[in-house]
Amino acid sequence: MRDLVKEKGFEYLIYALLLSLFFSMAIPNIILAILSIWTIIDYRKYRNLVLNFTFSSSAILLMLLTFLIVKSIFFGTILHDFKILKGFFLFFWLAIILKKVKDFNSFKVTVLWGINAVIVCSVVLVSLFFLRHRILPFSNTAEVNELLLLERPYIGFIAVLGLLLAIERVFISIKFKYFWIINSVLLFLFIILISARISIITLFLVATIYLFFYAKISLIKKVASLISFIVFFGLIVATNKNISERFFIKSNLEESLKVASDYEPRIVIWNCAFSMTQKSDFNSFIGFDGYSTVSDNFLDCYSNTIENVSKKEYFLSEKFNSHNQFIDFYLIGGLIGLALFVAFFIKLFLEVRENFFQTAIVASFLLFFCVENIFYRQFGCYLVGIFILTLSHVKNKANE
Repeated sequence: MRDLVKEKGFEYLIYALLLSLFFSMAIPNIILAILSIWTIIDYRKYRNLVLNFTFSSSAILLMLLTFLIVKSIFFGTILHDFKILKGFFLFFWLAIILKKVKDFNSFKVTVLWGINAVIVCSVVLVSLFFLRHRILPFSNTAEVNELLLLERPYIGFIAVLGLLLAIERVFISIKFKYFWIINSVLLFLFIILISARISIITLFLVATIYLFFYAKISLIKKVASLISFIVFFGLIVATNKNISERFFIKSNLEESLKVASDYEPRIVIWNCAFSMTQKSDFNSFIGFDGYSTVSDNFLDCYSNTIENVSKKEYFLSEKFNSHNQFIDFYLIGGLIGLALFVAFFIKLFLEVRENFFQTAIVASFLLFFCVENIFYRQFGCYLVGIFILTLSHVKNKANE
């Protein structure tokens, strides 16, 4: 029994972490602490996994982290900056611990079950709300985040990741093939239900990547299929009121742009980010001196540029960050920080290009990084450690 615990206990704890990750941060953190202690105690047994850990493309992330730490120490901002930079340490350490996993098929299925579970719970909450009010509040109303167990962008994003994992299971699981097909369809319908814009765009992008780089059909069929994709996704946007409102589709382009400028926070945020780069204390090569300066500049911009009083109070109370990881690294690291992050993705795509599912996961993260600062959130750092630093480097035959 003791030998069984030693042999399987570590991996079972990892599965417990994966299942609880989508419901709570406290439980995964506790489990990760136990796994960390286990790894340290049994260092001799696991040292080859740690010392021989191959970062590959992630070496560029290490270079980025090193650059930001050295810069923070030089400017004396390391104490404040570490609140954000600690996310790097989290996903690197998690990736090292996950190297102990031997059965990655079970690993992926566990992740998928965790995603399915949080989505089922959210669907139950949405159903109860609908039975009570007879509406689905998925345009731009405040009820959205109260109904979903995770914020809409994040639950939509993990639904995309779950959809990719489910489709992969279709090709490698003969016995439960139809179950995974149904699972894929339900995950797709959930994304449509909650009107997750970036997730819908991601699915279109992933489908296009498959069509032009992996589908072994003639060019004419590829063009015809692309037109079909455009029509299909266009119909989804046009016929679903919540989705059309999420994309700010109105009777004409001028009205659509006006509504977007009024209700899309990123338009204000990204304009502020651009104006910040024109300041005299911004260095094009290394960025601002620290994250506190970036945050203060955003607040000053919101205070001085937003005329609507309630909108201004909302932005100031929420203290919105850049909502774009590329912009964030440019602001805090200048051209050097941005170049390193871009180089990381280029190298990562080169590493996974032979496998469609891994490429699709990387493309999904790339698009999500364009609208969210994933590294600012502990949950986002867990996702990076699991999907980017671990699953994107797992060798399998699903692509065949």
